[in-house]
Amino acid sequence: MKQKILFVLSSCLNMKQLFGILISLFVAFMAKAQSCPDDGHPHAIDLGLPSGTKWSCCNIGATTPEGCGSFYAWGETEEKEKYDWSTYLHCDGTMDSCRELGSDIAGTEYDVAHVQWGGSWVMPSVEQIQELLDNCSYTWTTIEGVTGAHFIGSNGASIFLPETDIFRNSRLVGAGISDNNDNLNRITDELPNAGYYWSSTPSPSNPNYAYNLLFSYNNTYWDSYNYRCLGLAVRPVISGTANIIHQKLSTNDTSHTIYCINGLKVTDRILEKKALRSGCYIINGHKQLINK
Repeated sequence: MKQKILFVLSSCLNMKQLFGILISLFVAFMAKAQSCPDDGHPHAIDLGLPSGTKWSCCNIGATTPEGCGSFYAWGETEEKEKYDWSTYLHCDGTMDSCRELGSDIAGTEYDVAHVQWGGSWVMPSVEQIQELLDNCSYTWTTIEGVTGAHFIGSNGASIFLPETDIFRNSRLVGAGISDNNDNLNRITDELPNAGYYWSSTPSPSNPNYAYNLLFSYNNTYWDSYNYRCLGLAVRPVISGTANIIHQKLSTNDTSHTIYCINGLKVTDRILEKKALRSGCYIINGHKQLINK
Protein backbone atom coordinates (compact mmCIF):
# COMPACT_ATOMS: atom_id res chain seq x y z
CA MET A 1 0.00 0.00 0.00
CA LYS A 2 2.84 2.40 0.93
CA GLN A 3 4.62 1.62 -2.35
CA LYS A 4 1.43 2.36 -4.30
CA ILE A 5 1.02 5.72 -2.53
CA LEU A 6 4.64 6.65 -3.24
CA PHE A 7 4.23 5.63 -6.90
CA VAL A 8 1.16 7.83 -7.27
CA LEU A 9 2.93 10.74 -5.58
CA SER A 10 6.05 10.35 -7.69
CA SER A 11 3.99 10.33 -10.87
CA CYS A 12 2.44 13.67 -9.94
CA LEU A 13 5.41 15.40 -8.33
CA ASN A 14 9.05 15.80 -9.25
CA MET A 15 11.69 14.27 -7.00
CA LYS A 16 12.47 17.55 -5.23
CA GLN A 17 8.84 18.06 -4.27
CA LEU A 18 8.48 14.43 -3.17
CA PHE A 19 11.62 14.66 -1.05
CA GLY A 20 10.28 17.83 0.61
CA ILE A 21 7.00 16.12 1.48
CA LEU A 22 8.77 13.11 2.95
CA ILE A 23 11.02 15.32 5.07
CA SER A 24 7.98 17.27 6.32
CA LEU A 25 6.19 14.04 7.24
CA PHE A 26 9.29 12.76 9.04
CA VAL A 27 9.68 16.00 11.04
CA ALA A 28 5.99 15.96 11.97
CA PHE A 29 6.29 12.31 13.06
CA MET A 30 9.35 13.02 15.21
CA ALA A 31 7.70 16.09 16.71
CA LYS A 32 4.68 14.02 17.63
CA ALA A 33 6.83 11.67 19.69
CA GLN A 34 6.80 13.35 23.09
CA SER A 35 8.39 10.49 25.03
CA CYS A 36 5.23 10.22 27.16
CA PRO A 37 4.34 6.60 27.92
CA ASP A 38 0.63 7.39 28.35
CA ASP A 39 -1.89 10.21 28.80
CA GLY A 40 -1.32 10.45 32.55
CA HIS A 41 0.53 13.75 32.37
CA PRO A 42 2.76 15.14 33.74
CA HIS A 43 5.74 12.89 33.10
CA ALA A 44 9.38 13.55 33.95
CA ILE A 45 11.25 13.27 30.63
CA ASP A 46 14.90 12.23 30.69
CA LEU A 47 16.58 14.09 27.82
CA GLY A 48 20.04 12.72 28.55
CA LEU A 49 21.23 16.04 30.01
CA PRO A 50 24.64 16.06 31.75
CA SER A 51 23.16 17.12 35.11
CA GLY A 52 20.47 14.44 34.99
CA THR A 53 17.73 17.09 35.09
CA LYS A 54 14.38 15.83 33.84
CA TRP A 55 11.85 18.18 32.23
CA SER A 56 8.09 17.89 32.55
CA CYS A 57 6.16 16.95 29.44
CA CYS A 58 3.65 19.79 29.96
CA ASN A 59 3.18 23.22 31.49
CA ILE A 60 1.59 23.94 34.84
CA GLY A 61 -2.16 24.14 34.27
CA ALA A 62 -2.03 22.14 31.02
CA THR A 63 -3.41 18.65 30.53
CA THR A 64 -1.44 17.91 27.34
CA PRO A 65 2.06 18.77 26.07
CA GLU A 66 0.48 21.14 23.54
CA GLY A 67 -1.48 23.13 26.14
CA CYS A 68 -0.27 26.57 27.22
CA GLY A 69 -1.58 26.03 30.73
CA SER A 70 -1.62 28.76 33.34
CA PHE A 71 0.24 32.07 33.63
CA TYR A 72 1.91 33.40 36.75
CA ALA A 73 3.75 36.48 37.89
CA TRP A 74 7.25 35.57 39.05
CA GLY A 75 7.19 34.39 42.65
CA GLU A 76 3.39 34.04 42.74
CA THR A 77 1.53 30.73 42.85
CA GLU A 78 -1.98 31.63 41.70
CA GLU A 79 -3.37 32.98 38.40
CA LYS A 80 -5.15 36.32 38.24
CA GLU A 81 -6.86 38.59 35.74
CA LYS A 82 -4.52 41.56 35.98
CA TYR A 83 -0.73 41.45 35.81
CA ASP A 84 1.04 44.66 36.73
CA TRP A 85 2.81 46.25 39.72
CA SER A 86 -0.48 47.22 41.36
CA THR A 87 -1.46 43.54 41.73
CA TYR A 88 2.00 42.06 42.27
CA LEU A 89 2.24 40.42 45.70
CA HIS A 90 5.94 41.10 46.17
CA CYS A 91 5.89 44.87 46.00
CA ASP A 92 3.89 47.72 47.52
CA GLY A 93 2.09 48.66 44.32
CA THR A 94 4.99 50.17 42.41
CA MET A 95 8.02 48.88 40.56
CA ASP A 96 10.34 50.81 42.89
CA SER A 97 9.03 48.87 45.90
CA CYS A 98 9.76 45.42 44.43
CA ARG A 99 11.15 43.11 47.14
CA GLU A 100 13.98 40.62 46.64
CA LEU A 101 13.03 36.95 47.16
CA GLY A 102 16.52 35.48 47.22
CA SER A 103 19.04 34.39 44.60
CA ASP A 104 16.87 31.44 43.43
CA ILE A 105 13.25 30.64 44.34
CA ALA A 106 13.29 26.97 43.25
CA GLY A 107 11.77 24.78 45.96
CA THR A 108 10.61 27.72 48.07
CA GLU A 109 7.15 29.04 48.91
CA TYR A 110 7.51 31.35 45.88
CA ASP A 111 8.04 28.45 43.45
CA VAL A 112 4.72 27.80 41.68
CA ALA A 113 5.90 24.43 40.33
CA HIS A 114 6.75 23.15 43.81
CA VAL A 115 3.64 24.61 45.44
CA GLN A 116 1.19 23.46 42.75
CA TRP A 117 2.66 20.03 41.93
CA GLY A 118 4.55 19.14 45.10
CA GLY A 119 7.12 16.36 45.20
CA SER A 120 10.46 17.32 43.67
CA TRP A 121 9.01 19.46 40.89
CA VAL A 122 10.53 22.95 40.77
CA MET A 123 10.87 25.87 38.38
CA PRO A 124 13.98 25.54 36.17
CA SER A 125 16.98 27.68 37.01
CA VAL A 126 18.65 29.76 34.33
CA GLU A 127 21.50 27.22 34.35
CA GLN A 128 19.08 24.36 33.68
CA ILE A 129 17.53 26.31 30.81
CA GLN A 130 20.97 26.97 29.36
CA GLU A 131 21.78 23.26 29.67
CA LEU A 132 18.61 22.40 27.75
CA LEU A 133 19.56 24.73 24.89
CA ASP A 134 23.20 23.61 24.85
CA ASN A 135 22.49 19.87 24.77
CA CYS A 136 19.28 19.46 22.75
CA SER A 137 18.50 20.03 19.10
CA TYR A 138 15.80 22.63 18.53
CA THR A 139 13.09 22.77 15.88
CA TRP A 140 10.22 25.23 15.47
CA THR A 141 7.27 23.05 14.51
CA THR A 142 3.52 22.48 14.78
CA ILE A 143 1.88 19.71 16.81
CA GLU A 144 -1.89 19.22 17.03
CA GLY A 145 -2.29 22.63 15.38
CA VAL A 146 -0.09 24.33 18.00
CA THR A 147 3.21 25.98 17.06
CA GLY A 148 6.14 25.79 19.41
CA ALA A 149 9.61 24.52 20.23
CA HIS A 150 10.56 20.87 19.94
CA PHE A 151 13.68 19.93 21.94
CA ILE A 152 15.27 16.54 21.26
CA GLY A 153 17.88 15.19 23.65
CA SER A 154 20.97 13.15 22.84
CA ASN A 155 19.10 9.99 23.85
CA GLY A 156 16.25 10.67 21.39
CA ALA A 157 13.73 11.69 24.04
CA SER A 158 11.94 14.98 23.46
CA ILE A 159 9.68 17.66 24.89
CA PHE A 160 7.43 20.19 23.17
CA LEU A 161 7.01 23.72 24.54
CA PRO A 162 4.03 25.48 22.95
CA GLU A 163 4.13 29.10 21.85
CA THR A 164 2.90 31.33 24.68
CA ASP A 165 2.20 34.99 25.39
CA ILE A 166 3.09 37.43 28.12
CA PHE A 167 -0.02 38.45 30.02
CA ARG A 168 -0.38 41.96 31.34
CA ASN A 169 -2.97 44.67 31.70
CA SER A 170 -0.90 47.62 30.51
CA ARG A 171 1.67 48.25 27.82
CA LEU A 172 5.33 48.63 28.67
CA VAL A 173 6.44 52.24 28.48
CA GLY A 174 10.02 53.30 29.09
CA ALA A 175 11.35 51.91 32.35
CA GLY A 176 7.99 50.85 33.76
CA ILE A 177 4.42 49.92 33.03
CA SER A 178 1.97 52.59 31.96
CA ASP A 179 -0.98 53.46 34.17
CA ASN A 180 -3.17 53.74 31.06
CA ASN A 181 -4.90 50.37 30.94
CA ASP A 182 -5.94 48.87 27.64
CA ASN A 183 -9.59 48.06 27.04
CA LEU A 184 -9.09 44.31 27.41
CA ASN A 185 -7.68 42.46 30.39
CA ARG A 186 -4.69 40.27 29.73
CA ILE A 187 -3.22 42.24 26.85
CA THR A 188 -0.58 39.94 25.41
CA ASP A 189 2.89 40.55 24.10
CA GLU A 190 3.15 41.96 20.58
CA LEU A 191 5.87 39.56 19.38
CA PRO A 192 4.13 36.79 17.37
CA ASN A 193 5.20 33.16 17.28
CA ALA A 194 7.27 33.13 20.43
CA GLY A 195 7.39 31.32 23.75
CA TYR A 196 8.14 32.80 27.18
CA TYR A 197 8.78 30.61 30.23
CA TRP A 198 9.86 31.74 33.69
CA SER A 199 13.06 30.52 35.31
CA SER A 200 13.57 30.45 39.06
CA THR A 201 16.44 32.93 38.78
CA PRO A 202 16.05 36.69 39.35
CA SER A 203 18.20 39.24 37.60
CA PRO A 204 21.35 39.79 39.71
CA SER A 205 21.56 43.43 38.61
CA ASN A 206 17.94 44.55 38.92
CA PRO A 207 15.39 43.18 41.43
CA ASN A 208 12.50 44.14 39.14
CA TYR A 209 13.41 41.49 36.57
CA ALA A 210 13.70 37.70 36.41
CA TYR A 211 15.22 35.53 33.69
CA ASN A 212 13.04 33.57 31.30
CA LEU A 213 13.44 31.19 28.39
CA LEU A 214 12.57 32.86 25.10
CA PHE A 215 12.26 31.11 21.75
CA SER A 216 10.93 32.20 18.38
CA TYR A 217 11.28 30.43 15.05
CA ASN A 218 14.98 29.48 14.79
CA ASN A 219 16.20 31.41 17.83
CA THR A 220 16.40 30.45 21.50
CA TYR A 221 17.65 32.49 24.44
CA TRP A 222 18.25 31.45 28.05
CA ASP A 223 19.27 34.92 29.23
CA SER A 224 16.14 36.86 28.30
CA TYR A 225 14.35 38.64 31.15
CA ASN A 226 11.03 40.30 31.91
CA TYR A 227 9.33 42.34 34.62
CA ARG A 228 8.49 40.06 37.52
CA CYS A 229 4.88 41.30 37.68
CA LEU A 230 4.02 39.94 34.22
CA GLY A 231 2.29 36.61 33.62
CA LEU A 232 4.39 33.90 31.95
CA ALA A 233 4.04 30.14 31.56
CA VAL A 234 6.05 27.67 33.66
CA ARG A 235 7.55 24.31 32.60
CA PRO A 236 8.71 22.41 35.73
CA VAL A 237 11.81 20.25 36.11
CA ILE A 238 13.16 17.62 38.49
CA SER A 239 16.85 17.99 39.29
CA GLY A 240 19.28 15.16 38.69
CA THR A 241 19.77 14.64 42.44
CA ALA A 242 16.05 14.14 43.13
CA ASN A 243 14.48 10.70 43.04
CA ILE A 244 10.89 11.60 43.95
CA ILE A 245 8.62 11.86 40.89
CA HIS A 246 5.29 13.50 41.61
CA GLN A 247 2.20 11.76 40.27
CA LYS A 248 -1.08 13.54 39.54
CA LEU A 249 -3.27 13.65 42.61
CA SER A 250 -6.42 11.55 42.69
CA THR A 251 -9.83 13.17 42.78
CA ASN A 252 -10.72 10.69 45.55
CA ASP A 253 -10.34 12.50 48.88
CA THR A 254 -9.25 9.28 50.58
CA SER A 255 -6.15 8.84 48.42
CA HIS A 256 -4.48 12.26 48.07
CA THR A 257 -0.73 12.07 48.49
CA ILE A 258 0.86 14.23 51.20
CA TYR A 259 4.49 15.35 50.90
CA CYS A 260 6.95 16.95 53.28
CA ILE A 261 8.12 20.36 52.13
CA ASN A 262 11.39 18.75 50.99
CA GLY A 263 9.52 16.49 48.55
CA LEU A 264 9.49 13.24 50.55
CA LYS A 265 6.18 11.39 50.45
CA VAL A 266 4.48 11.00 53.84
CA THR A 267 1.26 9.16 53.01
CA ASP A 268 -1.15 8.45 50.16
CA ARG A 269 -4.22 8.95 52.32
CA ILE A 270 -5.51 12.45 53.04
CA LEU A 271 -7.53 11.10 55.97
CA GLU A 272 -4.26 10.47 57.78
CA LYS A 273 -3.60 14.23 57.89
CA LYS A 274 -4.83 14.33 61.49
CA ALA A 275 -1.93 12.09 62.50
CA LEU A 276 0.71 14.39 61.04
CA ARG A 277 3.07 16.26 63.32
CA SER A 278 3.24 20.04 63.24
CA GLY A 279 5.05 21.33 60.19
CA CYS A 280 4.75 22.45 56.58
CA TYR A 281 3.41 19.98 54.02
CA ILE A 282 2.35 19.82 50.37
CA ILE A 283 -1.28 18.64 50.41
CA ASN A 284 -3.35 18.35 47.25
CA GLY A 285 -0.66 20.29 45.40
CA HIS A 286 -0.66 23.24 47.83
CA LYS A 287 1.54 24.20 50.75
CA GLN A 288 -0.22 23.86 54.11
CA LEU A 289 1.01 24.59 57.63
CA ILE A 290 -0.20 22.25 60.36
CA ASN A 291 -0.02 23.51 63.95
CA LYS A 292 -0.86 21.34 66.95
